[in-house]
Formats: sequence, structure tokens, C-alpha cells
Amino acid sequence: MLTLILLTILGSVLALGTLYIFGMLFWYLLLALGRWQMFEKMGQPGWKGFIPIYSDYVLYGSCWETGVFWVALAASAICALGGADSRSLLISLAGMIGAALEFLLSLRVSRAFGHGIPFAIGLTLFHPLFVLYLGFGPDRYRRLDWSGSLF
Repeated sequence: MLTLILLTILGSVLALGTLYIFGMLFWYLLLALGRWQMFEKMGQPGWKGFIPIYSDYVLYGSCWETGVFWVALAASAICALGGADSRSLLISLAGMIGAALEFLLSLRVSRAFGHGIPFAIGLTLFHPLFVLYLGFGPDRYRRLDWSGSLF
């Protein structure tokens, strides 16, 4: 009887794990399809939207500078490598810097497609859905002159 209960629990855990994996793949596919169309609007090849870190690099290069991408990547790496030791000042600072850079990138992408701060907040919080809207929606990309401007 105990074996049957343990097998039932194990089966439930495996089913939830499989469901989680399929959910994450679906989420990634939404993001990649939206970025594909977004990149096409930006004059970039759409296939670049399917490569996880490289697509961020292209997005930073189109709406900001690639040097900022490397700072954001370093901040993300510090947070990821810090793991459970979130009490460390360096890890907390890296997390805040990474979050701020991601929001500023969202603001720049939002402005490049003709939107403002509310859209940038949505792009930050519900990224794949807003990327899908930018990719498949009516908005056009216009390369803005960001020289000397942080925002």
C-alpha cells in the first residue's frame, strides 16, 4: 500500500515537472516568435530572435549600446552565481543594477516603437506578451537618436 502511495506521489511530481517544462517551452516560443517579428521590423534578420542571449545583445544594440548589454549580462551572472546567498551586498547591488538596466531597455524599446512609460512597465512585467504585440501589432520601429540621453 505504501509503495502505491509513493508511486502515485512520484507520478504526480513527474507530471507537474513535465507540465512545467512544456509551459516554459511555450513561454519561450511566444517570446521568440514576437522577437522574430520585432527584429524584422528593426531591419534585423528574424532568426536572431530565437537565440537566447544573442537576441538580447541585438536588442541592446538596436535600442541602446552593446556595452550596456555586457553590464546587464555581468549583473545577471553575479546574481545567478550568488544563488542562495542573497544577503550579500554585491549580489543585491547586481540584482538592482540588472533590474534597472532591463527597465531602461524596456523604456527604450517602448519609445522606439512609439509608446511611453506605461507600455515599458508592461514590457518589463509581461515581456513575451508585449513583445508579441510589438512584433505582430501595427507599430513601426523608428531608430531614435539616443546620443547623450539615458532615457
